[in-house]
Amino acid sequence: MPKFDVIVIGCGAVGSAALLHLAKAGRRVLGIDRFQPPHQFGSTHGETRITRAAIGEGVDYTPLAQRSHVLWRELERETCARLFEQCGCLFIPSQHGGEVHGVTSAQFFANIESAARLHGVDGETLSSERLRADYPAFAMTPGDRAFLDREGGYLLVEDCVRTELAVAARLGAEILTGRRVTAFRRAAGELTVTMDDGATASGTTLIVTTGPWITELIAPLRRRVNVTRQVLYWFEVLSHPQRFGPNTPVFIWDVSGRERAASDIYGFPWLGSPDHGVKIANEMLTSETDPDHVAREVTAEEIAATYETYVRPFVPDLGPRCLRSAVCLYTNAPGGRFIIDRDPGDANVIYASPCSGHGFKHSPAVGEALAAMALGQPPRVDISGFTLDRLALV
Repeated sequence: MPKFDVIVIGCGAVGSAALLHLAKAGRRVLGIDRFQPPHQFGSTHGETRITRAAIGEGVDYTPLAQRSHVLWRELERETCARLFEQCGCLFIPSQHGGEVHGVTSAQFFANIESAARLHGVDGETLSSERLRADYPAFAMTPGDRAFLDREGGYLLVEDCVRTELAVAARLGAEILTGRRVTAFRRAAGELTVTMDDGATASGTTLIVTTGPWITELIAPLRRRVNVTRQVLYWFEVLSHPQRFGPNTPVFIWDVSGRERAASDIYGFPWLGSPDHGVKIANEMLTSETDPDHVAREVTAEEIAATYETYVRPFVPDLGPRCLRSAVCLYTNAPGGRFIIDRDPGDANVIYASPCSGHGFKHSPAVGEALAAMALGQPPRVDISGFTLDRLALV
């Protein structure tokens, strides 16, 4: 039975980063994933993810984001891969209430401005007039304002995971794919994992980063988190394609209370050919699901409803024809928080999840922190605010 210093279960966004940092530390490490990462069954697919530095979810996230940006750039230099496009990120709050990742829209905006001042983020608040002049693709109304985070942009999500895993493997990490861990137990001072094919492996420490499947192995989370179905859309560009060029910022726009909208929308520059479309989506946190039985098909009715409610009124240069769609999953905690902790039954079992729909941008720093925890070292970025006990205060 193979023995490792650390076993990482789940090799998506956070797991691949943890595996990389452990391999860089020269430890014997094993990564196990039930699929073939990067894959389309969890939360880490769909071409791109937004990243930003001035974080509205709370004061403890901006250091994670800034450290992650450093780590993405280091990985790019090491591999010559293109992973992070720094085109900026616009956040436009609602004038009619609304909530983004567990924070009211107004407070989210205030948090962004505060984080930018506190951490020296390059950005500025834009007036309604400036927004309409600089970003005519958006159907603004009088009184709208935004914060432009110039350190933000987008990450090429599958390439990020693929690159982290490739470097980890090159440094000696072993990776098993197509294997599901069904259980773990402690015996003779070691933690042994059992896989669905009957194979076992043992290690001193486990890191569990299985996203929407986290509750299969981490019992304390079973009544604390839920999984929701999210849909990503790529709509055709009808007119003014220059408004969606590669230097256009990514955006998060809380359109709650306008027209029939009830949530925020987010989107990206136009990355491909005319038959590729502009990626745009809205966050829906009410469609609770099971990751093994989620509806993976996107219906024509869903596409039409999303276009009429969340696209046409706000980004009118996009047409109703959806050129591509994909389903992904959010694993949500109360207040939209992260959970990073040790299992109360065994301090050598460390877990990180859920990311509540805003975790990919932070994954390099979270993975680095998990590796430090596994090695008995203090994390470089303070993650003490993300324990399960702290979640009870939300």
